[in-house]
Amino acid sequence: MRILVIVLFSFMLCGCSHDMNRREIDEINFIHVMGIDYSEGEYVLTAIYSSSQGADPEKGSTGNEETTEGVGATPFEAFQNLKLKNKKTVSIANTGYFLIGEEAARNGMRLCIDFLSRDETVKMESLLFVTKDMKASDFVLDSRDKGMIVHEDLEAVEQKQQELVTRNDNTLVNILNEMENNMTSGLIPYLLAEENSFLLPGYAVFDENELVDYLDMDTSSGVNFIKNIVRAYPIYLDNNVGLSISYSKSHMKSKLENKQVKVVIHVDFETMVKEINTKKDIFSAEELMNITDKQNDYIIEIIKKATNYSTNTGRDILQIERLMQNQHTRQWGDIEESWRSMVSEIEYEFDVNSQITKSFILSTGGD
Repeated sequence: MRILVIVLFSFMLCGCSHDMNRREIDEINFIHVMGIDYSEGEYVLTAIYSSSQGADPEKGSTGNEETTEGVGATPFEAFQNLKLKNKKTVSIANTGYFLIGEEAARNGMRLCIDFLSRDETVKMESLLFVTKDMKASDFVLDSRDKGMIVHEDLEAVEQKQQELVTRNDNTLVNILNEMENNMTSGLIPYLLAEENSFLLPGYAVFDENELVDYLDMDTSSGVNFIKNIVRAYPIYLDNNVGLSISYSKSHMKSKLENKQVKVVIHVDFETMVKEINTKKDIFSAEELMNITDKQNDYIIEIIKKATNYSTNTGRDILQIERLMQNQHTRQWGDIEESWRSMVSEIEYEFDVNSQITKSFILSTGGD
């Protein structure tokens, strides 16, 4: 009898706990997207959440999107101010996207990342983006005024990102790790708002955690090849043949002689023919070899855009410093202090090999 009472009491406690947790969830606004801006010496946080979040607060697609704004001398103070203005408790436990306004990025990412990483509920796999040429709040509010569901459109951006690269390096945990190294330049994707969608054109460049530049799409793609994260990439040849990369693998080897750094970038990739706008038979052995050479040259030019940017600016956007530490452990101590001045003098070589693995039967143009 005593055992039965204990069991029944345990079930009662579980039921009460479930109800209490349920009420707590209903009383919390789970933020889907948070914008972080810096203006006139203050931080401004803009939070987006659904007015009716339903049983699954992480999806939160039920109901209209609502926003709350908080202002403070630091991101933490701004978040406390945001909490005070909200009728319910707010939480970033399910926030999937953090948007950093351009001025906040130029002012330095350290305070922003420090604030986010110290919240014990934050998802370390949340994604960070920079809003190019505008405040994060304007990016959010303008998009909402156009009838867009901001967090759903950002999910679409994330899906597109996963179609092109094998991993997302703009997670909170990755960016936090990059901030620990002031000898390399950090990269965070930037967003542009179009009429009914968001574009992801390339990377924003950070030097000592401050925004200093933006890379165009080709240069950013070159970075992705070197980082070995390319999943798919289109190739447009001047002989009216279009191809798509279906497999790519790259790695780097470095040499250090008399404080001169040489880096060899090896890339192997495979392509599929996607478009033919010529009467020429491109599937003959001779033409396939010709196309292979052309697609190799095409990718080399894309990669060169990234290496040329690094040598022209002296910014180590390719993480060569880490490569040198790993491959030249004993010699690294001799060049560590002068590394920043050596980045512009790095010599790059390219070893690119490819093959066309799938050539479907396609028409060879009109009559």
